[in-house]
Amino acid sequence: MGLVTILWSMGAAAALTLAFVCGLAGLGERRDQVRLIFVLIALGAVFGMRCEIGMLHAATAAEYAEWLRWYHLPVFFVIVGYLFLVRSYLGTGRLALAWTIVALRVVILVINFLVHPNFNWFAIENLRHVSFLGEWVSVPGDVVVRWQGVSTVSLLLMIVYVTDACIARLRKADPDSKRRVRTIVFCVAVPMICVIPLTQLALLGIVPIPVCAAPWFLFTLFTMAFQLGWEVTKSQHTRQEVTELRGELAQLGRVSALGQLASALAHELAQPLTAIRGNIEAARIYLQADEPDVSELRAIVSDISNSDTRAEEVIARIRSLIRRRSIEMQPMALDEVVKDVISLTHREAVTKHFAVDCILQPKLPLVAGDRVHISQVLLNLLLNGMDAVESCPGDARRIVIETHTMQAGDVEVAVLDSGPGIPGEFVEKVFDPFFTTKPGGIGMGLAISRTIIEAHGGRIWAERNPAARAGATFRFTLRPA
Repeated sequence: MGLVTILWSMGAAAALTLAFVCGLAGLGERRDQVRLIFVLIALGAVFGMRCEIGMLHAATAAEYAEWLRWYHLPVFFVIVGYLFLVRSYLGTGRLALAWTIVALRVVILVINFLVHPNFNWFAIENLRHVSFLGEWVSVPGDVVVRWQGVSTVSLLLMIVYVTDACIARLRKADPDSKRRVRTIVFCVAVPMICVIPLTQLALLGIVPIPVCAAPWFLFTLFTMAFQLGWEVTKSQHTRQEVTELRGELAQLGRVSALGQLASALAHELAQPLTAIRGNIEAARIYLQADEPDVSELRAIVSDISNSDTRAEEVIARIRSLIRRRSIEMQPMALDEVVKDVISLTHREAVTKHFAVDCILQPKLPLVAGDRVHISQVLLNLLLNGMDAVESCPGDARRIVIETHTMQAGDVEVAVLDSGPGIPGEFVEKVFDPFFTTKPGGIGMGLAISRTIIEAHGGRIWAERNPAARAGATFRFTLRPA
């Protein structure tokens, strides 16, 4: 076995390994198109290496021409992979030009298998033999060129496409542009500029050199694999920092919401404490009698115990909302969460004459989620609804909370208010960080809510109510347990 066969076989094995590893990474993150395109290039490179070995070791001109015919197939996949690798990685590139190149290569590929001996030549008269990596290999001898110029044009258009995409990305002037452009230039543009002239000189029969594009394909694979690996490591570190920041923001959101409820919470605690104090005074009066009424004292002690339980429940709800914690997914009854949140806002609703109605679907299935975080989302939406209806006349201050099961099985929660509604141009922006329509708002409540719901695998959105019904509706979904 010659050195060429050994090296090309090792390269093919390495390319297959990279394709397997990167393919698994791409399946784990379905939105990561770059890794899936990388697999396409890797498989094209493996098949291309096999065709190149066949050409290098061809015994006759006919055998060489047949291998060249099949060589068009992996080249097609590599070219398509290059085009959409650039598009996906840079986020730019003229689609019209990319599809023009793809269409041109499809035409070349189809014609290649319809004519004899292949698209490139009318005829190949003989082979030459040159020394390559310490052994003699076959190269084209006398050939009658057919449509090789069309193939050359498609490759030149690729260079134009990559150059234009790099320039367009640099014009965006974001911090990541220069690094990504450097990667594409080094991993894609340089191999293309090197391999295109060499292969064209060989296929035109101008220079007796072997057709060897595979080493350049491997160069792209290895350099891109290194770059993608570095990005994965960096993204994991960044994701950890973002997770920590989300935790800080979530805690801030809970504390901010509780600040708005301070007076209501104080009233909730004042009721059981006042009842306890009154019962204690009554007990003292009974105890001053010569023969205390034991049955009345038992009733008083029972009332004190009940009031103490109510106070503990209020404090527990406050403590659970303000406590910093990560998401703990557990089955939970959403109707109970709704009732708990409404109880937290009951005093404020009564004081400001808000009507808060619930339309809960009977026998609602359990959902998978973190009770505290979902309570925070619902509390934030309810408080926003109260802020929205505060400017309405007293009898029009109405908020409705609805729950129902969707056709897909998810559970949807809707918070409807009768306020002035959301201007059309703001419907898509209300969940952006620091965007707010309230004079005293900081614009983080809805952004935090979206983060929490998405972390639960659901979605949250806003809608303008129909013209016949003023106000806005905020909806979010949760998956069943």
